[in-house]
Amino acid sequence: EKQYGVPATSTSFAFVNAAQAIGARRVAVVATYPQDVAEHFVQFLAAGSIEVLSLSSRGIITATEVGTLDRVKVIELAVANDHPDAEAVLLPDTALHTVAWLEDLEARLGKPVLTANQVSVWDGLRIAGHTRPCDGLGALFRGTRSVPMGKPAVVTDAGNS
Repeated sequence: EKQYGVPATSTSFAFVNAAQAIGARRVAVVATYPQDVAEHFVQFLAAGSIEVLSLSSRGIITATEVGTLDRVKVIELAVANDHPDAEAVLLPDTALHTVAWLEDLEARLGKPVLTANQVSVWDGLRIAGHTRPCDGLGALFRGTRSVPMGKPAVVTDAGNS
């Protein structure tokens, strides 16, 4: 922004901005990346005053492999690696196909879930001045800190694509 005089963001900055927007200062990170890459993300979050209470890393190197993780596996990973004191769960990989599963993830975890593509789009809209609430894309897009109470998502093989 300083260089060209226009607002700019990145997925990492978007995670910090989104976590701050929903009031999440303590989070769990469920990363698909190798451990060293995931630790760099944790350091970046810390610089933005976001405390990571737990970090899990799948050690996946390629976006192709990440893209094969289905709905069941992603929900299982998020649930298994959540932290009881985390105010949100972060899934930082743009290759994860999570947009269609955001409501299921939040219902299952009972807290906001922030994913890479979700926060990137949200932050782009935010800097463009388009901040109207929107259903179906998680607490972040609803403009709330809470997750609606409802029937928890059932993890089955149906709806994996």
